[in-house]
Amino acid sequence: MSTENSPPSTDSDLQFGLAVRARRAQLAITLDQLAQASGVTSGALSRVERGLLSVSLRNAMAIARGLGCELSELVQSPAPAQITRAGEHARFVHEDTGIVRLALARPQPGLELLHYAVPPGQASSHFAPHRPGTREVFYVETGSLRVFTGTDSVLLQAGDSAQLAMDTEHHFANEGRGVAHFILLVAAPAHGG
Repeated sequence: MSTENSPPSTDSDLQFGLAVRARRAQLAITLDQLAQASGVTSGALSRVERGLLSVSLRNAMAIARGLGCELSELVQSPAPAQITRAGEHARFVHEDTGIVRLALARPQPGLELLHYAVPPGQASSHFAPHRPGTREVFYVETGSLRVFTGTDSVLLQAGDSAQLAMDTEHHFANEGRGVAHFILLVAAPAHGG
């Protein structure tokens, strides 16, 4: 990705970057995997996600293709009311673990609401640290869930909630006997670190 003569980054650069990061997180792919799929270097993608680099239309379209979505999904301003009907949520199933993730809502850049179903004995991939200040709020509907952050962990049972800083590597696991269902709210800070 060419960066010569790049204009200073703007709020729209940040919104685009957050949308790219959120979509990549939904797909559970790394920067390197997106780089391979889009043809845009992982270093440039990292700067794009942080709102530090303006992208050309060609590269923006390549990134959208790499994420399996339309460019409009990454740049569109939200409508005053957005309704997603049952069965219409983006649904991702991890091939190896059977973990099901539903993307419930992304009301604004940096804010995402997800629903997970984790089969017994299964664990998520290890997620890279988020930007400092990012919080994840877990609410366990059924079953139990252990959330690992760095070298710490917390065990949550049905009805429990936890707000955790996620600026370290993290993952979760179902150590119980039944399927764990939980809602996850990811809240990233508006800008910077």
